[in-house]
Order: sequence, then C-alpha cells, then structure tokens
Amino acid sequence: MTPLLFLWFLLSGAGGAVPASPDTALLPPDGFLQTWKKSGNPRVFTAADLYGHIDGGAEIFLEFGFEQLTVQRYRPDRKPGAAVNADDEFTVDIYRMADPIAATGMYLVNCGRETPDSSFAPRHTLNQFQLLFKRHRYYVMINNAEGNEQLRAGMLEFARYVAARLPVEVPVRLHELLPARGLDKNSVRLIRGPVALQSVYTLGQGDILKLGRKLTAVAGNYQDAAGRHSLILVDYPGAPAAQQAFLNVQNNLDPYLKVEEKDGRRLIFRDFNNEYGMILLAGQRLTIQVHLAKKPALQ
Repeated sequence: MTPLLFLWFLLSGAGGAVPASPDTALLPPDGFLQTWKKSGNPRVFTAADLYGHIDGGAEIFLEFGFEQLTVQRYRPDRKPGAAVNADDEFTVDIYRMADPIAATGMYLVNCGRETPDSSFAPRHTLNQFQLLFKRHRYYVMINNAEGNEQLRAGMLEFARYVAARLPVEVPVRLHELLPARGLDKNSVRLIRGPVALQSVYTLGQGDILKLGRKLTAVAGNYQDAAGRHSLILVDYPGAPAAQQAFLNVQNNLDPYLKVEEKDGRRLIFRDFNNEYGMILLAGQRLTIQVHLAKKPALQ
C-alpha cells in the first residue's frame, strides 16, 4: 500500500464513519421525487464515534440506548426548470435505538411543542427547518438546512419514504402512568439516567435514581390544585429495589437541597429557590414531586 493510500484509509477511519449499514436501505434513492440526488456517501456512526458527530449531545443518546446513526445528504439535480434552488439541501439522520422506549425518549427530548401535519401518521413534529418522527425503535430527523418553506412538502415525502420501510410501531404508554388532570402533555419526558434527569430536576450526582440505563422514569409538569409543579414516577422491579433507590437518594441528595423532614418512606426538602420537593416510597414505586410552592405534609 502506498503512503498516500494508507493516509487516505487512516483519515477515513478517523472520522468515525463505518463503511456499511443495513439502515442505508431505508434511504431514498437518487432521483427521489425526480429532483433529489445523494450528495456523497452515507455516513454511519456507532456508539464509539457518536461524539465525533454530535458535539456535546451524544451522552443522552447513549444513556437511552443507542445503536447506530446513518446520515445522508441530498442536493437537487441541477436540471433546467427545477423547482428548487441549487443551494437547497436535505439531510436525513436515522437513529437506530435499542428499543421503542429509547426512540420515544429521544423524540420527546427534542420535539418541543409538537406541530404535526395531518397527512403523516407516525408521531412527529414539523417546522420549516426540520421534521422529527419516531417509529418503533427508530428516531428520524429530516433537516432542511436553509429553512426554505417551499420544501415542507419535500420533508414530508422524505419522511414517508423512510417510515414506510421501518418496523410496525410499538406504542410506548409510559405517559399513561402520569395523572391526566392538570398535565401539560408537551412537558412529558422519559428518563433513563442522570443526563435526562438533569433536564427535569437536579436531585444529586450520578445515577441517583438507580435506573442503570435500563429502567425508565416518566416526568411531566402540572398546573392543578397544588399550583405549578413537576412529577417524576419510577416503577422498580420490586419493593427491595425501590427501597435501595430511596436510600440512595437520601444518602446522596444534592447539597443545595435542604432536608426539612424525613422518615422511612418520605423525604421532604427545600431548594435554593425556596421551592419544596417530596419523595414518597410506596411498594415498588418512587413518586417525586418538585417545584412545590408550599411545604407538603409528612404523613
């Protein structure tokens, strides 16, 4: 092998791309919609090199359960009379996650207040720059880099092509554990570790709820008789596991949280905003309420 050829192989590997993936079969072909062609080869990233593609954002994917990412850019064929500009571009990012819960968790992290299009069935949200959707264990992003509103229909067609080749949806119903009354449905989040938990509330360092990237907590924001507050629910495999998690929280509570009262199954604390929180152990479940305006009663 010549030194120049060896250098080419070395640089190709340094980017973290893997040469092949079965998920490339999910990508629209050249000539899609008689307009779009692939721009370069697909790039494929595994857990080992995801950090090289998502600067600072890889950890939450890994926490939920990430397997592989396939990325393909598309540019228009520069044919006379084309309906799009030469600078327009689509990028298709296909994240294959460990399971449907992981895909749902990542979708909820990024979707914000959903603005779906009635013509597309999978759970999704769409704006002028991006269409996000999830189906089975896949989380997919269709990116319109220039934010060209005229490409909205194209984003939907790209999404339909990919979705039609994914496994049949498996509904994730963890949100049904949350009481419906007063719940802001756009606030629902899933949690499998400290990164996702931090976006809801800081209880302490590390995997304080002992989820181990396997168990899944569900969280949501409320406006009800108790005022504005957030609720986190975790169901463990059994009462002993829930007890261990409760003790772990008690022993490793963030130092900024001041314990007000506690017993063998309840812990009440106050944070630096003078808001209250309570953790309740009942059987195999931990119920965590935070951002409470008034101190709850220890009963």
